[in-house]
Amino acid sequence: MHAALARAAPAADETVPCTLRGFLFYFLRLGTLGFDGPIALAGYMQRDLVERRRWISKEDYVEGLALAQSAPGPAVITVAFIGYLVAGPVGATLAAIGVFLPCYSSWSSRRGTSGVPHRIRR
Repeated sequence: MHAALARAAPAADETVPCTLRGFLFYFLRLGTLGFDGPIALAGYMQRDLVERRRWISKEDYVEGLALAQSAPGPAVITVAFIGYLVAGPVGATLAAIGVFLPCYSSWSSRRGTSGVPHRIRR
């Protein structure tokens, strides 16, 4: 019986597969509720994706974060790169959409449908 329990629970350093739906909803939630900029989002992602859900190893996460932070636009680049490491190109796309969409939606709902504040439109 103990052997069956040991097989059922993955090792602490082992990653666990995720569904694309769960992946998208995680990043939609992060984009909707995440505050304090890209560095705070990186902390939330490490806690959630590495430590709690184990969708990505700590080593891959740290390397991905370092690479993503060297690129312009760190918030979307960071989540897209982490998404790529977890689920390939589809994961990168879903992660970027999930973080960007809530911000864009709230912005565009205040100023019509274009998503551009009236001061910028000329």
